[in-house]
Amino acid sequence: MKSNLTFILAAMALLITTCTTTNSSPEDSATKSRVQDISILKLDSLQAALPRAILIDVRSDEEWAAGHLQGASYISFDWNNRLDSLKILPQNQPILIYCEAGGRSGVVTEELRILGHPNVVNLIGGMEMWAENDLPVAFHSPIPLLQYDTAGSSRKPISDTPGRGVSRIP
Repeated sequence: MKSNLTFILAAMALLITTCTTTNSSPEDSATKSRVQDISILKLDSLQAALPRAILIDVRSDEEWAAGHLQGASYISFDWNNRLDSLKILPQNQPILIYCEAGGRSGVVTEELRILGHPNVVNLIGGMEMWAENDLPVAFHSPIPLLQYDTAGSSRKPISDTPGRGVSRIP
């Protein structure tokens, strides 16, 4: 009876250890370590430390129109178009993602991590926390996201209106 109990306990310990061990490569670990959650209230110091970072709002069209962060680009959270827009973001620049409170930006941050982007920041608290602290909002057109051509030598604006270089990404 005692040996059966010992066997059951040993089997459970092995099962727990096996279930909690992940099989990730060193590349996966490096990518995960570069995805960070940082308070949106630290945006100014973050942008000072990462001057080439791309700031992206991933809220709805209505939320964008109600006010957004100065210098932000826009990718609608709409699933049908979002992934294509995320795939073209340059890998050599940090990406700062925000939404209303941090949930949608967390989803997009994870999608960018899965796509292999090496430096992504989820600005937790979002516009809700920004507004609670009476920080300024902007109402300008989104900053155009740039896409590097296949040669990597020139950039062209991504546009939803051909020939206009507008800055909204659907």
